[in-house]
Amino acid sequence: MKNYYEILGLTKQASTNDIKKAYRQLAKQHHPDVNAGSSESERIFKEITEAYQTLQDPALREAYDARYEAFQQKKQQTGHTSGKKQGQSKQQQAQSVPGVNFEDLGSTFERFFGFNPKTGEMNDSMKSGKKNPLDTTDMFEQFFRMKKK
Repeated sequence: MKNYYEILGLTKQASTNDIKKAYRQLAKQHHPDVNAGSSESERIFKEITEAYQTLQDPALREAYDARYEAFQQKKQQTGHTSGKKQGQSKQQQAQSVPGVNFEDLGSTFERFFGFNPKTGEMNDSMKSGKKNPLDTTDMFEQFFRMKKK
C-alpha cells in the first residue's frame, strides 16, 4: 500500500494547507508538460495527484489513515512469522501449501489437459473420441435445455 504522506514528503500531522503546498510544488516539478512527456515524471505526477486527492478531503483522509494503520499492523504481524519461513528453502515452502501435491503435478496436468506433458502421449479420455477433456457441451445443454442439431 502506498504511503501518501511519504509521496508528498509530509508527516501524518500535516495540515490541509501543508498538503496543498507540497502538492503544488511537486506537481510543478513533475508535470508531464514541463518534462516533455517523460513516462517517469508522468507516473510520479499521477501518484502525487492520487495522494493529494485522498489527503485533501477529510473523510477520504480519515478512511485512508485507518486502512494504512491496519496495513502496517498486518505487515508487522506477518513480519514476525516470516522469520520461521526464512529458514526454509523455497522447495520446502512450496511443498507446505495445503491441498497441493507438487510431487504429482504431472498427473494433475495430464488429468486436466488430457495428455502427458513429458511424453506428449494422450490419456484414455482423449483416445475415446472426445476431442476436449474439458468439454462442457453436456452441462451447457442441460442448463439451457437445448440440444445440438
